[in-house]
Amino acid sequence: MYLLYLDESGQPRGILRASKTFTVAGVALHEQDCVPLAQAVDSLQARLVRECPRIEIHASAIWSGRDDWSHVPKLTRRKFLSAVLKLMGSWKAPTGRAPTYFGCVIDKKSYISRKDLISWGHENLFAKYNTFLNRLHQAGDSHRALVVADNSSYEQYIQRLVTSWRDGGSPITSLSGIIEVPLYVDSKASRLVQVADCLVKWPYGARQIECWANVSG
Repeated sequence: MYLLYLDESGQPRGILRASKTFTVAGVALHEQDCVPLAQAVDSLQARLVRECPRIEIHASAIWSGRDDWSHVPKLTRRKFLSAVLKLMGSWKAPTGRAPTYFGCVIDKKSYISRKDLISWGHENLFAKYNTFLNRLHQAGDSHRALVVADNSSYEQYIQRLVTSWRDGGSPITSLSGIIEVPLYVDSKASRLVQVADCLVKWPYGARQIECWANVSG
């Protein structure tokens, strides 16, 4: 089984109030690779952020120095955020498998309603995820899949949409490989949802300002 850990950024409620884009992004991992990646992130945080080796990794809080990250020096925070993104670019599981990344960045000006924006972003990303599963299947490596996402105010809307898409209601593709509606969890309880939060800020930040992965201090 593959698990896609997913997050979004860009505040779809305020179409242009706070940001120009809406981003959905995540990382897909084989079930055997989830624990090793979480442990690698834990080790990185323990090594680079000795002030708080176990607190939640939340990219915007790390960047701005708020909440649990308020007492961590700015240089430490930004080096750690950069290190997390670099880890994601180089990490491979003990099996040799590398994570697979998915993302969709949408210009808010292109969409009239918040629901259209949310629907289009998730539908496109899930379709790419399903295509990835189909390619594995065609190569003789068949898997089913789940999506795990951070708690959201519109999670029930997404779950209704995914139910329709799985039944063939998507104009893009049927989501035959995804066996259940997205499972929403508190990010504090899932290290890999926290990783997805860092990932979604990379394309979002690249469009809004400068790429966070290039920050050195």
